[in-house]
Amino acid sequence: MVLVRIIIDYNKCDLCRLCIEYCPAYVFYTREGRLYARGKDCIECYGCIPLCPKKAIKIEPSDP
Repeated sequence: MVLVRIIIDYNKCDLCRLCIEYCPAYVFYTREGRLYARGKDCIECYGCIPLCPKKAIKIEPSDP
């Protein structure tokens, strides 16, 4: 299993919560008005990328 790094562009994210509602692995969550993601839990379906209306999510392989 390859771990990924989920990058959230906070200048674009408006906390619409679509990624939270969609993600089958429950990777995304909010805390104190900010979106966070657990890359270690990502199943690499990449569905959140086209789903985000603001194009605020990017997924990259993590460093070994």
